[in-house]
Amino acid sequence: MDEDVKSFKQNLDQLIKLFKKLKDRTSVNDIPGIDKMMYQNFDMFLNNYEMMKDRLSDELLSQFGEPIRVIIADLVKRLKEELGEVEHIEEKQEIINDIEKVDELLKNPKLSEEEINRLLDERKVISKSKSQETNNNL
Repeated sequence: MDEDVKSFKQNLDQLIKLFKKLKDRTSVNDIPGIDKMMYQNFDMFLNNYEMMKDRLSDELLSQFGEPIRVIIADLVKRLKEELGEVEHIEEKQEIINDIEKVDELLKNPKLSEEEINRLLDERKVISKSKSQETNNNL
């Protein structure tokens, strides 16, 4: 399995788990602008994902572009913060685990300026976390 697809699938699974936690902590009355039918549809979507997630082919998942992968990763990060599940900086880096991976992604000539900026920001975060670890281990 391609590392990008594997990472995307992990983020998608984690996003669904976080949405379930959010749903379990709230009721339909707690969410303004959401009616009971929409809430039930959301619940059905979450349950259906569990049944079909193993049937999602790598080929299908690989068709999702970098912008969608970034959106999913950002949603995971935001939901973790919302639910109080913020982890160490290393654990937050599920899509981009190291500087070499970022550098490889930056070689893609099809990236938009926004994607390039996001990747450069990720690279900066990784560099800072690695230097902090080095300083802490001295």
